[in-house]
Amino acid sequence: MKVLAICGSPRDGNTEAMLKSVLTGAKGKGAAIELVRLRDLKIEPCQAICDCFETGGPCPLKDDMNKLIGKMLSADAIVFGSPDYFKNVSGIMKNFMDRTNILCGKRRLQDKKAATVSVGGQDLENIQFCENALVEFAKDHRMLVVGQVKATAEKSWGILKNQKAMQECFSLGEKLVLEK
Repeated sequence: MKVLAICGSPRDGNTEAMLKSVLTGAKGKGAAIELVRLRDLKIEPCQAICDCFETGGPCPLKDDMNKLIGKMLSADAIVFGSPDYFKNVSGIMKNFMDRTNILCGKRRLQDKKAATVSVGGQDLENIQFCENALVEFAKDHRMLVVGQVKATAEKSWGILKNQKAMQECFSLGEKLVLEK
């Protein structure tokens, strides 16, 4: 089994720490793992210049998205992670989500396992909107949402002090591998 984690944070910190914990749990159950940081890729905003939803591509934009699509298609499970930005996902995560339109119409991610992690400095009620955006995104792709973790953290890497959330992430990684 291959588990791919996609980090939608523009910096190294809480979201990435949570995703690494998920991946550690999955690896412990025998999964091959990979972490992709959207901040390290060049992904242009969707230009709506083709009918990719109906045709399934290819996208005429020449950037790193095609390589990432290949990784997504070869994964058995994908974990989407984003910090909470004004009750939503980060800008780079939203940009990535829009570019997956090429996969959605032909349901190329259908029945793959999905999970989400979201984190913010506000209360969990605010973070719920970010989590909802990620979960609904996975459902739009007809993915099987295995679970999600949301948590608060005051500062970068503050999530490491939240042992409960980090354990939930680890357990989520195990669940991704073990759940049929």
